[in-house]
Amino acid sequence: MVVPTDRSTLICTIWTEKFYNLESFKAQMKSIWKTKKNFEITTVGQNLFLLEFDLDEDLEAITEGRPWFFRKSVILFDRLTKQIKRAQIRLTSSPFWIKIGSCLPEIDKNDLLHAIGVTFGGVIRSEINGNLCRLKISLDVQKPLRRGIFVSTKNFNKSW
Repeated sequence: MVVPTDRSTLICTIWTEKFYNLESFKAQMKSIWKTKKNFEITTVGQNLFLLEFDLDEDLEAITEGRPWFFRKSVILFDRLTKQIKRAQIRLTSSPFWIKIGSCLPEIDKNDLLHAIGVTFGGVIRSEINGNLCRLKISLDVQKPLRRGIFVSTKNFNKSW
């Protein structure tokens, strides 16, 4: 059973089959996450960790800065608010930004971003800056990455 403490807590895993040095992971995270207050990393299972923050603001900054990587493997997080059995923990998705190239002028950009985001697993946030668009999506790491998708316009033209 994994039980949260009275501190702001994340449950995390590294999405890898490779062996890694646990102390190296802890040291790297402590060096790249510039938190205002202390945080601790505790092992609660094989490749399963609790991240306990003294300050909720630090936890929010870490989750907002995702995705994070350790030795080219993505680190998956979820906020731990209630106790849970280890076997019930499912850490399988992480937010990623995807860049959408120049949008065709005849396409409504908001509709386009929503349609693209849904195919990847869900839209978290979208940003439009002139012709350039980007999309923060929730990506399921168990599924293969897509290199792109075809978009059809009203006049049935398809673009990649």
